[in-house]
Amino acid sequence: MNTSAPLSNSDHASPFATETPRPATVSLSEQQAFEAATARLRAALQVAADSQGFEEVADARLKLRALAVKLRDAGFWRSDKHGLRSTVSLLWEADRFVNEQALLRPEGDPARN
Repeated sequence: MNTSAPLSNSDHASPFATETPRPATVSLSEQQAFEAATARLRAALQVAADSQGFEEVADARLKLRALAVKLRDAGFWRSDKHGLRSTVSLLWEADRFVNEQALLRPEGDPARN
């Protein structure tokens, strides 16, 4: 369901909550997809800390990055600087992990590409 009504803090329990409502162009489903992708990447990074889940981190990172760009284009970050910093930090951590793991994989490993 796509709704174009602005969201307030009481509409969600996001770690990125602000005092300012979301722009009207960010739908509830887009925000929920973003929050789900954030949670997925955090979980994948936790699994990766246990030396597993390279592909999961790589996939979750791409999904979150695509959603972050979509929300950026809709003006989501204008009033939520803390959420922006948190997302950039999480993506940076995932990028670093994926790059380090790619360098450690054998040359012929298809997951290296």
